[in-house]
Amino acid sequence: MHRVALLIACCVGAVVARPQAAAVTPIPILVDERVPIDQFGGYGFRIQTGNGIAWQENGAASGPLNAISKTGQYTFSHPDGTPHVLSYTAGVGGYQPVSDLLPTPYPLLPWQIEQVRFAESQKAAQAAAAAAGTV
Repeated sequence: MHRVALLIACCVGAVVARPQAAAVTPIPILVDERVPIDQFGGYGFRIQTGNGIAWQENGAASGPLNAISKTGQYTFSHPDGTPHVLSYTAGVGGYQPVSDLLPTPYPLLPWQIEQVRFAESQKAAQAAAAAAGTV
C-alpha cells in the first residue's frame, strides 16, 4: 500500500514539476502568393511574414533537357538588427548565392601570388616538355 502511495506521489510530483510551456504568439503571414506548377515544372511563390521574413522563388524549365533553373531571394533581420539579404540562382551550374554577408576568402599576400604563378609556369613548362616528347 505504501509503495502505491509513493508511486502516485512521484507521478504527481513529476507532472507538477514539468517545464511549463511558454505562451507562443503566432506570427502572421502577410503575403502568400503561389504560381501553380506548369506542364514543364515551372513554379513561383512569394511569402512575407509579420516578423520581417520574406522569401520569393521562381523556377522555370530551361535547356534541351528542360532542367529547372531557380532564382530567388530571402531577407530577414538578425537579432542585432543587421539586415540579411541573400539572392540565389540554382540550376545546371549549381547553387550560386550572392550576399554581402557570405564569408569570402582572405586575400592572398604578394608572396603567395608569386608562388601560385611560379607553380603555374612550372606546370606549363612540364606540359610543353611532355608535348615535345623530352620528358
